[in-house]
Amino acid sequence: MLRLSWLISLGISLFGVMIIQHFFTVKPDDVADGGNLGALGLALVAPFILLSLFITYRFFVVSARNAKDHIIRMIYFIFGVALLVVLTFYAIDFKDSVYASLGGDTTTPGSIIFGYPNLNEYTNHVFLNFYTFGIVHTISGLIGTIVGMTKPDKQIQP
Repeated sequence: MLRLSWLISLGISLFGVMIIQHFFTVKPDDVADGGNLGALGLALVAPFILLSLFITYRFFVVSARNAKDHIIRMIYFIFGVALLVVLTFYAIDFKDSVYASLGGDTTTPGSIIFGYPNLNEYTNHVFLNFYTFGIVHTISGLIGTIVGMTKPDKQIQP
């Protein structure tokens, strides 16, 4: 049951993140008139993301505790670290390509977003995308795995 709730919460929060990335980000050739609508989308999706992070943590705590072999626990940990490295690499590459398409970041004179705050309608998808979603969930899973490996389950004795 925990696995099903984890998959459902992961799917719902990922769907919300992808909606924000797609609908609340202005393309570089469009014009942002007023405010950041992505903040509204983030406010609506944030509770689902937080719940999904907690369920991810809980799932990996229980999985690491219930693993019969220490090798399985180490596979969880090693795979999590490798996934974190790969996702971080792709997130940095994605960020660099978005800023290159905008002519630079918010501090580069002559860029489309010069003088804007870091989180604006042009750059919502830099901060909230599939890669950052994967990074925070991988960190949550790694913390859960470490807790599950180090703290044994409390056995209730009659």
